[in-house]
Amino acid sequence: MNKAELAYKLERLSVTARLNDVGLFMRDGEAVRRQKILSVLEHLDPGVYLVGAGPYSQGVYSLMCDEVVVGRLATVLEKPLGQPVDIFVSDAASLAPREVSRVHCSIYRREGVVKHDYWLIDKGSTCGTFLNELQLEAAKSDDEDEIRRVSKGLSDGDIISLGPCFVNSFLFADLRS
Repeated sequence: MNKAELAYKLERLSVTARLNDVGLFMRDGEAVRRQKILSVLEHLDPGVYLVGAGPYSQGVYSLMCDEVVVGRLATVLEKPLGQPVDIFVSDAASLAPREVSRVHCSIYRREGVVKHDYWLIDKGSTCGTFLNELQLEAAKSDDEDEIRRVSKGLSDGDIISLGPCFVNSFLFADLRS
C-alpha cells in the first residue's frame, strides 16, 4: 500500500473512530453520564484537582505540587523541546496539532496569598489559554512582576480551555473542604 492509500485509510479510520466515540458517549444519556461523573468525584480524597472534560483532556489530575505544566508531546513533524510537561493533552487529531502547544500553560501554587492559592498562566501558547471564556495574556518575560501581572487566580468551578474552540477543557475543582 502506498502512502497516499495509507493516508486515505487512516483518515477514514479516524473519522469512524470519532463518530463511534460520540455515539458511545451519547448512548448513556445525560443523567447516566452525570451519575458516572459524580461517582468519580465522590471517590476523590480532599484536595485540589484539574478534571479534564474534553475528548483529549479526559482525566483527573491532582494539583498537590507547586507547579503543573499542561501541554502535548511533539508530533513526528516537530523536534522535542526537552521541557517537562506534567499533563499531556493529545490534541493531534490528524497526526498534527490543532490548538494545544507543547508547553501550553501551567497552574502554580503561590504561598501567602489570601484569596487564591492556585494561579493559571499561559506559557506563550499559539492558540491561547482561556479562563471562564476569557483569554489570558501571555507573559512577555520571565520577570516575577510580569508573571504576577498576567497570572489569574483560580477558584473552585473555574473552566480552563486550551485554545478558543473549548475542545480541550478542564474544570478546576477545589475539594479541600
